[in-house]
Amino acid sequence: MNPLHSRKSLTMRCASLALGLAAASVFTTALASPSIAAPAQNASSAKAADARMEREIAGLLRHNEGAERVGKDRVRLERGVEMTVLPSTRAVAGMGDCRAGYACVWQNSNYTGYRLDFYNYGSYDLSNYTVSDGSSWRDKVSSFFNNQTGGAWMVGKDWVDSGSGNQLAWIFGGPAPHAMGQLGEADNRADVIQLYP
Repeated sequence: MNPLHSRKSLTMRCASLALGLAAASVFTTALASPSIAAPAQNASSAKAADARMEREIAGLLRHNEGAERVGKDRVRLERGVEMTVLPSTRAVAGMGDCRAGYACVWQNSNYTGYRLDFYNYGSYDLSNYTVSDGSSWRDKVSSFFNNQTGGAWMVGKDWVDSGSGNQLAWIFGGPAPHAMGQLGEADNRADVIQLYP
């Protein structure tokens, strides 16, 4: 009997042909699929975002005397105060990124942009902290999350002319846990952040 015509040989050739066609189909689909090109694109985007973040961190260190880097995206400006830089201007950390025990303020509404994290009780003059371009945080707070424990208070205050001189006026805040994604009339007015029990 001719081995090319045996039933077993025919079955093996059919199976081989079917596997070959399936492999060709998968290979062709993979080549045509944009997901194959995505890792290279994502890697390039990630490198660009990391480079941007490194420039931002370098600017923070340059403009905030005594500051030190404490994480990939964080700089300690002074004891109890840290600033977080997002890797992309489009990245959204959100309020869930504010660690327990901290009170956090964001540069933009809805918990986006640069973020300052306060840990210790006290009064913090926002003009003492700068973003990477050298401009101060004063009048740049647009959202906040008081994530301290035990009902500790966080308030934002604005210097106002009272007729007999300037004084600090309460514009937002409250006991923990308390958050506001949009500050309304208090937007971009905070000059001082205060934390107290």
